[in-house]
Amino acid sequence: MKKAFTLIELLVVIAIIAILAAILFPVFAQAKAAAKKTAALSSIKQTSLAVLIYSGDSDDVLPYASGTDWWYPNGSWVWGTQPYIKSYPLLLDPSDPKSHALWPSWMDPKTTLSISFASNSMVKWNGTENQVVGVINMLQTYDQGGWYAGPGTVSQTNVNRIAETIMFASHYNGQNLWGGGALLSGVTGWDFSGPQAIPNAKNNGTPYVVTANGATVTVNANNRNGAVACPYSNNGLFAFTDGHAKAMNPAQTNPDQQNTAAADTKNMWNATRS
Repeated sequence: MKKAFTLIELLVVIAIIAILAAILFPVFAQAKAAAKKTAALSSIKQTSLAVLIYSGDSDDVLPYASGTDWWYPNGSWVWGTQPYIKSYPLLLDPSDPKSHALWPSWMDPKTTLSISFASNSMVKWNGTENQVVGVINMLQTYDQGGWYAGPGTVSQTNVNRIAETIMFASHYNGQNLWGGGALLSGVTGWDFSGPQAIPNAKNNGTPYVVTANGATVTVNANNRNGAVACPYSNNGLFAFTDGHAKAMNPAQTNPDQQNTAAADTKNMWNATRS
């Protein structure tokens, strides 16, 4: 007499396999996400170290984010640090979907590279005037014919809290050619060139949306995170001016923003704070 599985036995086996799959698939997904996070942290750290090497070869001056014409090949951290980076994948986070939805309509994806990190180019009201307080800034300062107070370029030695001042943050769907694609300024009027909002724990928590090319895109479900991409358990990736990198909740980088530099002591985007 031939032995065979009964229907009950088959159903039991199938049920066991289904239970094991339900247990293991989330574990595999978490392991994959952890691997991506590790790779991205390494990349943003190496990008910051490349900038510091550039600075060491440039009288301690950090690069600027873009020139007055917004055209990066004429000068920006993306292009200026290439002799020190020499690897395009270092500018990418494996979790970045690399969407072109917010790219200017004239930009050709075949000739434009996506990048996943943006420099700290924050502009804020200091109680008297708009001032750039980031470390890698746009040359839109008064002495460059622009509209805010400088400095346009920053020396690392002028940053009082280098271990607590952000240099780069994860910023998905960016690009390497123009406008706000490789920087975070906080000037949301520039969102058409790339989302620009700086994290702010005092925001109301509603979605942060940007409209461009006739479409509305949700940049972050919680506007407290600004334009910082935070796929890793609601954490974004940050590199600091001393070269270290870590993951943290974006809102924690700016928990209590104040107008005056003297009162803005907890804002990790403000390189001018004492």
